[in-house]
Amino acid sequence: MKKILLSFVLISFIIWGCKDDPVTSVNTPTEQHYELPLGSDSSLSHYYGVSFTENSGTVIGTAEIIDSNARHTGTLSGTVNGNTYSFNGDFANNVYDFGFTGTKSGDLIDGSFHFINPVMSPVDTFSVALLKTANKFLSFDTTAPNAYIFETVFTTPNPTGPPVIFVHGMTGQISNWDSIFTHLDAGFKSRHNVYAFQYNWQDSIMINGRILKDSVIAKGLVEPIIVAHSMGGLVSRAYIASGGQITKLVTLGTPHTGTALANFLPYLSQSLNSPGPRNMSIGGRFITDLLINPFDIANRHKYYCFAGEMGGHFKLTSPYWVWNETYYKDIANGIVCKTWPMLLPYGRNDGLVNVWSAFFEGSNVNIPYPTPQYYVDHMHLIAPVAAPVIFNYINAL
Repeated sequence: MKKILLSFVLISFIIWGCKDDPVTSVNTPTEQHYELPLGSDSSLSHYYGVSFTENSGTVIGTAEIIDSNARHTGTLSGTVNGNTYSFNGDFANNVYDFGFTGTKSGDLIDGSFHFINPVMSPVDTFSVALLKTANKFLSFDTTAPNAYIFETVFTTPNPTGPPVIFVHGMTGQISNWDSIFTHLDAGFKSRHNVYAFQYNWQDSIMINGRILKDSVIAKGLVEPIIVAHSMGGLVSRAYIASGGQITKLVTLGTPHTGTALANFLPYLSQSLNSPGPRNMSIGGRFITDLLINPFDIANRHKYYCFAGEMGGHFKLTSPYWVWNETYYKDIANGIVCKTWPMLLPYGRNDGLVNVWSAFFEGSNVNIPYPTPQYYVDHMHLIAPVAAPVIFNYINAL
């Protein structure tokens, strides 16, 4: 059985409430979500989620687990007595089977979690506290999620600098970095071992950050430099918020304080109506928690933030809007051009992210270039030709 690293378990509950009726009584389900971290004493990198209904003391539902290869679905069954929950998760591959017993108090369910099959972990039982969260992290729509990949791009026999990890943005993949990898010079390659992390951008950003932490530990990397685009910067901060160490975090168009566009994303595409994109909402639970996370705050002096800004002007004749740079019309799927006007009431932006959010203004981070990369839209922040200032900065790391 392959070695599995750090475990965090996600558990979401659907709890039935009662509504009085003069003739009859009906049950109205109320969905609640909880996160269950097992801590660093586990050797797992699997993520559980359960959804169940309770009625007359019986708990029935489904359980899911994401491992490094696939998503597995099983059944959930158990009992509830007052505030005490006891249930088991059963999978076709019974190596994943688990049991949980706990008592609910406010937003916490304190209890114990154990693996029924002892080969899953060197520790049989974990004392845990289920933490109430805003999202059902393990839900997806019909779009197939990205596979999790932590890839070695190239290595050097005697690196003089820390390892560098590249982390893509929302809807992206490792291949988004191909142009930068091709243009990095021999000096950069002699200083650093280089890696790339691909994550499932539809899933919870916090989960993706923790899987990045698992991957860094598995590779034995110490205090890497992370170069991240867009959502990838939030994934990297989630890694840091989970205790991950860095030498430097370089973010390109990352919505550090959220993006107003997150409220529109569900209307643009079904695949965007998922936990990861929703996590980027201004004032949402994920952004709010991250802004006060002590690990994140303690590391902000190591953050180096870049922003882009689109440019254009209105005309009185058709077409009524003209871009200052012609390459805008060739953007894949046109998402930046189509959504840019939606952000106009919220200020200057790169088509998807406001300048002030990308610069993480007011947070004591480093701004290598105090003005945005003018006429560089969100998608082209990682293009060496379109954004030479950013590429040259990365190449000099």
